[in-house]
Amino acid sequence: MSLPDLEIRCWKCWGSGVIPWNDHAEVMACPECGGIGWIPTDEGRRLLDFLKRHLGLDYEEEEEPAD
Repeated sequence: MSLPDLEIRCWKCWGSGVIPWNDHAEVMACPECGGIGWIPTDEGRRLLDFLKRHLGLDYEEEEEPAD
């Protein structure tokens, strides 16, 4: 028995997390994977959603500043 693939290498940056920009003179974070280099599969997304719900992990949401 094998575990399901939870992520795949990003097709746009080939797993490096950066892409060429400004006529290949500079690099920027890949917009497809957010600079991580990997994209979660459907099974990986379900696992991330489970962890966010039950462990309170919210990396994508920014906290509002207190007045």
